[in-house]
Amino acid sequence: MSGVENSWKPAAMSRIESDSEAPKGFKWLIFAGIGLKSKMLEPIDENNWNNTILDLKSWGEVPSENVIIEEVSNTERGINLKLNDSGIYWLAEFFPWGTDGRFRARISLAPSGSDVPIGGYDWNGMDIISVRKWKEEVRDISSKLYDSINSNDLEISKEIIFQSAAALGRYHSAVENARVTPRDARRWNKRLEQLEARLRANTIWRAPHTKHTDCILTIGDIRFSDMINDDSGKYNIHFSRPRLADSIIPPECEFPAIRDFSSLLHDLNRIYFLCDSELKISELRSTLIEGWKSTAPAKWSSKEIFYTPRGGAFFWEYEQCLLDVIESVSHQSGKPEPAVSIIQDVPYLQKSMFSHRTIAALSFMSGFFSVSGFYQYGVGNSGDFMLPLLLLPITAGIFLFYRKLAPSPETSILRKWN
Repeated sequence: MSGVENSWKPAAMSRIESDSEAPKGFKWLIFAGIGLKSKMLEPIDENNWNNTILDLKSWGEVPSENVIIEEVSNTERGINLKLNDSGIYWLAEFFPWGTDGRFRARISLAPSGSDVPIGGYDWNGMDIISVRKWKEEVRDISSKLYDSINSNDLEISKEIIFQSAAALGRYHSAVENARVTPRDARRWNKRLEQLEARLRANTIWRAPHTKHTDCILTIGDIRFSDMINDDSGKYNIHFSRPRLADSIIPPECEFPAIRDFSSLLHDLNRIYFLCDSELKISELRSTLIEGWKSTAPAKWSSKEIFYTPRGGAFFWEYEQCLLDVIESVSHQSGKPEPAVSIIQDVPYLQKSMFSHRTIAALSFMSGFFSVSGFYQYGVGNSGDFMLPLLLLPITAGIFLFYRKLAPSPETSILRKWN
């Protein structure tokens, strides 16, 4: 591609020629290797706008055909163009591997103040390009958070984290009345199984997930670099493109709100790992939870949703780590941290939860003897009413103690941070 460094392509995977039908002005690129495969579209000449959009169908508000391409830039998620349409500037963002098919539904529900595309182009139902008015503002929330954590400024760090999580919660409140379906634990577990198999990982995590872990229109990948703030201090979200991992392991199901939260949580892990800070990660994670709960629907951010033995945030945080490794493998760019270290500590977390099952078994046994005693008393086979009655509070006490032993989402999977 003329003059553009393609960092969005998986550098360590071999390119395979494809004769699949592509829109005019584009060609298919297929990359394979290391047990992975990725398929994406590349413009033949990104400097020829009219030829690029010739075979595409427009939607929403788009620039005229008489645009001048002023700038071509490259990001890890695709090509960006700065378009000049008679003095009105536009940002065109290419989607090399498309989207999950719900991109427009997602941005149509975005809260007021969000930075979303106002138009775009697709082909055969596949999102190819999105356009929005050009903005000179710089999104620097991520760098500000890094600076505050690195300088041990707890107050500013907590403010940035809280406001970012609150912005995410406002989006989840906005989609609460949209399409919501029951949890899909079987597919979520199957997805992790596929990720683990592709990476030949020696870790396994499956979870049943709680009742209100509903499938919604999630954002997918959300980071502090996607946050924008206005003069009032209120944060909003810049809706961006899918990450490279989505082209290698395409999502084949819908996801719950806690997955979005865990994506932002893992981005906090990335930033914290880069810092030499005396701040406790538990305080920062706790602030993120509080910020999200302050605006997100209560049923999607309850204690039950965070309950680790049934999945919780840790399950999805683990998935984010696997996705980081998938992308690193595709580029052969070295171990992505802290993802690798977190994955290595997953067995220790699971071992602690497994050891707690002894206490759960005691609760079940005392509950069984209590119910059995009441039944025997009721049918006249026993005159002892006090023993089963005494076992009731014992059962409840043991069960509550077992619940409290569950790993708290405020702590990290990575043991050295705790």
